[in-house]
Amino acid sequence: MKSKPEDLSHTLYREVCADGPGSIRLIHLLPGTLTDELRCTLVSADLSASPPYEALSYVWGKPVFDATIACNEDVPFKITSSLHRALVRLRAVDKPRVLWVDQICINQASNTDRAAQVDRMTRIYSQCQNAIVWLGDVPPKLQTTLVEFIQTLSSAQKQQHRDGMILGDNDVSALQLSEMDAAQRKRYGLPNWPDPRWKLLLYIYASPWMRRTWIVQEVALPRNVDVLIGPVIMDWRSLSSILFYVESLKVLGLSFGSLGSWKNFLALGVRRARTQEGEFSPLSELLFEHRRGKATDARDRIYGLMGLSAEREEMPKADYTDTATITSVFTDVTIDILRRSGNLDILGLVGSVRPDRPKDDDLPSWVPDYGSPQGPHPITKRGMLYTSKNPQVSAKFAAGGHGQLSHKIDGNTLVIPALIIGEIHELAGCCGGQRDDDLDVQNGLGKVSVAYALQGLRDQVEAINTSLSWERFARRSIGKSLVYKPTGESMQDTFLMTYYEGQVEEITDEIRAVNAVEKFAITVWRILTLGFGCTWFPVAAPLVTITGFVVWISRPVWSFLGYPSVSTVERYADMGKYVVERRPCTTKNGLVGLAPPGSVPGDRIALLQSGRVPVALRPDVDGYRLIGEAYVHGAMYGEMFDDQMVAEIKIT
Repeated sequence: MKSKPEDLSHTLYREVCADGPGSIRLIHLLPGTLTDELRCTLVSADLSASPPYEALSYVWGKPVFDATIACNEDVPFKITSSLHRALVRLRAVDKPRVLWVDQICINQASNTDRAAQVDRMTRIYSQCQNAIVWLGDVPPKLQTTLVEFIQTLSSAQKQQHRDGMILGDNDVSALQLSEMDAAQRKRYGLPNWPDPRWKLLLYIYASPWMRRTWIVQEVALPRNVDVLIGPVIMDWRSLSSILFYVESLKVLGLSFGSLGSWKNFLALGVRRARTQEGEFSPLSELLFEHRRGKATDARDRIYGLMGLSAEREEMPKADYTDTATITSVFTDVTIDILRRSGNLDILGLVGSVRPDRPKDDDLPSWVPDYGSPQGPHPITKRGMLYTSKNPQVSAKFAAGGHGQLSHKIDGNTLVIPALIIGEIHELAGCCGGQRDDDLDVQNGLGKVSVAYALQGLRDQVEAINTSLSWERFARRSIGKSLVYKPTGESMQDTFLMTYYEGQVEEITDEIRAVNAVEKFAITVWRILTLGFGCTWFPVAAPLVTITGFVVWISRPVWSFLGYPSVSTVERYADMGKYVVERRPCTTKNGLVGLAPPGSVPGDRIALLQSGRVPVALRPDVDGYRLIGEAYVHGAMYGEMFDDQMVAEIKIT
């Protein structure tokens, strides 16, 4: 049954208006048990009077309004089942609970009311006594087990603190679970990796809440935040501590850190800490930090972050009318960021496209599709997701020189001085980039566990095939020339430097040794696949598992021969894990670099004046189309830029 919450807007919202500059609506959630009918009273309130209330942070779920809450004298009001489950859990037994809930407190049928209330959300979440994060429900038969397991993890962490086995002031374990012997696991009360209780944590990691844009301000602004998952409630600090601890254990078969939701959580935690200290960052920085967030309305990727931005008082108000199209909102924001920042960094978000973007969309190529959580990592702001071990490394890039930004906007065209330095001749393959982890644990823990395991295997298959493609490409290029003319380095070192995308200053013996270990894995894969690689999953999955096993059992031999430790290999692997989202390329004039995944032979590599990194451009009738950021070895610090050689180009 489909319905909408606006069914009663003509009466309910007319009676309970919120027209004043600080006016909002609140619900008084009436008391009841878990099985009683949901009932509430919708009332008006004024933020200037500092009314006491709590604010709910949750996910709407599918836009199917098949649940009901009796509102204002038992008038039925349609809500989503996700909200219904949350309110049932939040309802007190003996007294009303005052809440702000967007689905009910905003007239979703009115663009005017919706825009007005969205503009007040910064105040709504800043002034609430407490924010409640609803991650979702847990099946009754697993609720007690989940409660007890979280208590076990908390006790284990405290015991490790007492034993001096927690690193510094962090919440992370000095030992991975696989490094603990039976006596240590018994002392800390931790089950071994096959224990099914570990998978219960997917109710947290695989919650759709982790992937929404609106949650950033809903967690960053409130003074107090509680998190509710089924029957488990804990404060934000406790949840963060437990998740960091679990991630540091590196439980075999459950690499939670590979999930996009974990990366979002990391960025969310940092943003909350900064906001609580009174720091409001430029909107451009927020867009980089939380670029993996999702929103049903693509415009909310902007509106959902504006309240946390340093320029929030000067930004235009949210507009949900038909005249404020996605194209116009995204274009206006990009122009404003270019003007305020005085640099081209925001172009680092170009390259991703919304899955539902219409084919006739007229978004200029130089305007990022902010509505897409896909696409390769931005070279310009590599560390903005707080997953890199060296987050500031790209700040020193100055491929387009150190001059001031000089550009013009002519309609939908970006006019800017640039220097074309090469034309792409050959390309290798790349990985698909961070996938949208649509693992909704509410669909069932078993289904999510299987999907998670299969996704991990597919990622391994794609990664090993990409590595094989890169190795073949490098061997062909090295066969043509042993020396890289722009820098005088060997071609082998040039490709290694390119692989690390400038994150290392020079190629050391340690890096060469790490590369040898990685080549061993590629060699095993090549032998197993008869030199061709394999992408057909039914065959590739067992073969990649065998490859991993061979590498694993070979570790003692590598160690005996003096090769780097596993932790060292993992450290360098962490540096390169996002680099493979781009395609190695060579140009007709012999340059080596990394191009955006959508690049093709014939695309141009250009240095935009004052741009930190090169870009790939595609010749078009009216000028060029921007494909995305590129890396060119020997050009990242302005070595190839010449002010006297630049010419204005048009990017449409």
